[in-house]
Amino acid sequence: MKRIFCRYGLMVIAAIILGMCLGVAEERPAFAGNDGTTTITGKITSIAYGPWRPFFGRRATIFIEDVKGKTHTVYAGHKTAYIPHRTPVAGDKVSIDCIDNKGLWAGVTVTYE
Repeated sequence: MKRIFCRYGLMVIAAIILGMCLGVAEERPAFAGNDGTTTITGKITSIAYGPWRPFFGRRATIFIEDVKGKTHTVYAGHKTAYIPHRTPVAGDKVSIDCIDNKGLWAGVTVTYE
């Protein structure tokens, strides 16, 4: 009986630690409407990643050049959804749905083309 408890106890502890490392699922905040939102389509020129932080994931600054040649800066965080789910790299053609967050563009959804 003691061995069974010890085995399952270790599994529970490992699951708790893994859950803490991967973060707790959060609900996305509701946005007040469509004002202050935009979609930027173009090619990623460069990406600057921040450090990985427990519970908050990894932050990134994405520089994207649209068809007119204008460069936009979009900030991505742990709430940004990537479709399909993979890390973007320079040269990818993407469409980014953004919201205006205190004068800066915050990426909500990054869709690869």
